[in-house]
Amino acid sequence: MQERDGISWNSMLSGYTQNGQASEALLLFDEMQDSGCKPNPVTALIMVSACAYLGSRQHGRKLHNFIINKNIKIDATLWNTLMDMYAKCGDLDTAKCMFNDIHPSERDVSSWNVLISGYGMHGQGKKSLELFTRMQDEAVEPNHITFISILSACSHAGLIDEGRKCFADMTKLSMKPEAKHYACMVDMLGRAGHLYEAFDMIKQMPSPPNDSVWGALLLACRIHGNMELGEIAANSLFQLEPEHSGYYVLLSNIYAASNNWQEVGKLRQAMKYKGLKKPAAFSMIEYGKETYGFYTADQVNPYHKEVYQKVESMAIEMKMAGHVPDLSCVLHDVEEEDREHMLNYHSEKLAVAFGIMKIDPELAIQITKNLRVCNDCHSALKTVSYIYGRKIIVRDVNRFHHFEGGTCSCKDYW
Repeated sequence: MQERDGISWNSMLSGYTQNGQASEALLLFDEMQDSGCKPNPVTALIMVSACAYLGSRQHGRKLHNFIINKNIKIDATLWNTLMDMYAKCGDLDTAKCMFNDIHPSERDVSSWNVLISGYGMHGQGKKSLELFTRMQDEAVEPNHITFISILSACSHAGLIDEGRKCFADMTKLSMKPEAKHYACMVDMLGRAGHLYEAFDMIKQMPSPPNDSVWGALLLACRIHGNMELGEIAANSLFQLEPEHSGYYVLLSNIYAASNNWQEVGKLRQAMKYKGLKKPAAFSMIEYGKETYGFYTADQVNPYHKEVYQKVESMAIEMKMAGHVPDLSCVLHDVEEEDREHMLNYHSEKLAVAFGIMKIDPELAIQITKNLRVCNDCHSALKTVSYIYGRKIIVRDVNRFHHFEGGTCSCKDYW
């Protein structure tokens, strides 16, 4: 294009963000400003969403300051999106302050939804429920998104009875549950071990279950090692999303946990035949003005040698403190010693080791991971937080974990 206006730039920024390429959106945002095109409120809205996707508190705060300094008008939608960004970047306190700064008469349903969801992501399900009650007391009518947020909060906190009641309340409000609400219920029941109740709910759905619903059941089967239902869920997913490698990996993990290496081999061959690859585990950590990323067993990161040394010393200290590696988290048919060695180099352990080395002891170590935290890393990070007296915040693909003093905010339920 010989001439690019704000709409042209915003279209590309939105395209990158909606397709999961938020880092590219940030680079393009800089290019937009270098070109002389001034960002407008729509630009701000898109970029705040990009920072929320990345979970980058540093970029988020910088962008918020930019919006204020450039006198970009902050309407209710942008304010709510900023609240959502802070919650998704691990800064729930700022999100709460922003909510409290809204005059009660000006809080719309989206404002309540953001904070209900934020509490849920951080494992504070009871606070989500309190806010949900308060919302209704203030005569704000919940919508479909409210119920997705509250059901998800109940799922993360293991509040099964409360979640069942909220789901029933939808009918009382003449609100028809959608696939996302069923997915939340299946996730909630499944995580709690009520796998067959979750399966019955799927069979009773008024419309055919989608990938979110079956995916919730498959993940629950992975957590609880249920091969029978896991195969049913996976086969449904293979028909709905034949190119999604994650579902093959989850079923493979169920087989591997049962030492069914023959079926693991078959699935790996099927993935190879379809040209599918397992998503690589990746953890990001902010230090100074830079963001550093670590892959599992990373040999590329410029700090990997000193990080490896720190990880090895951490492993010794953890054993001395009583940590026992969970070898079931290594999904390869190898010797026990090799399994233990492989566990040491999971991406989040590398990122935490880097954080301990580089980040001021008074500051929290905050990590964003693209996959679910494994059982061994979860146990290890609790131990590390105790040994080093550090607060560690991890945002995985599902939720936040706040490690401090040898415990986690999720209370070992995730």
